[in-house]
Amino acid sequence: MKKMATTLAALFLSVSAAQSETTIDNLVEASRTIAVKLEQGRYAAFGAEHYAATGGVIDYSAVVPEQHLITEADVSAYNQAITDVQQQLYFTTKMALEEKAAESMVKVSDAVDSLIVASVQLSVVEEVAERAETAQETEDVSQQLAVQDYVETNDVEIQQSTVDDFNQSLEAIAVNSREAGAFLAASKNEQLTSISDQHAQDYGNSMAEASISYSATNDILSVQWASNTGNIEFHEWLSGSMVDAASVLSTGEEIYLDQQSYMFQ
Repeated sequence: MKKMATTLAALFLSVSAAQSETTIDNLVEASRTIAVKLEQGRYAAFGAEHYAATGGVIDYSAVVPEQHLITEADVSAYNQAITDVQQQLYFTTKMALEEKAAESMVKVSDAVDSLIVASVQLSVVEEVAERAETAQETEDVSQQLAVQDYVETNDVEIQQSTVDDFNQSLEAIAVNSREAGAFLAASKNEQLTSISDQHAQDYGNSMAEASISYSATNDILSVQWASNTGNIEFHEWLSGSMVDAASVLSTGEEIYLDQQSYMFQ
């Protein structure tokens, strides 16, 4: 299906950091030009008043238009710089998405920590399974008695609360990993971020105030504002970043085994 963004905004080049800095640079130059003339004008005014009261005749160069008078061009440059700053999107969609990805990764990390704790507590099940399988395969009474002795002399029961911790942690890892990956992938899509940036500017919205969410079920990235004005959705833009379950499991197995081999070297 063709990529679709529910927006009237046309494609445009993404807002770059250099462009953002230019608007500030222009404002600095325009405001400083007037500020210097204000300062010099005050000096000239108070100096002129002083010498006028004491019989001093000030030189023509004491008040020079180029140095002391604020020109129409100065005003125009300043007001334009103000407008440019007001309209500039300093906190971009890319930044917002990267921030959301980082927030989701913190949740992933917390959930992984909880999963590890629960896994350690439940690892006794793996030992029981290995011993029971050996007894099953050999059909040896001595092995069966060994299993019986092991479960009688060791604390091998598991608590439902620990199982709940494991299950909830795993689900949290899946949900937040999916979102983190989606937000990061979207942040790298220049076309998507450009459309979103332009859309926010068109509606006078700030990306810093945007609420961003992702639905993996329908592959929809939503950008919304509390005003409910200028909301935008991107449908099926992240299909190229989808990873199937087999890849997740095989990669996870490889990483886990590498970590285990490193730990026991």
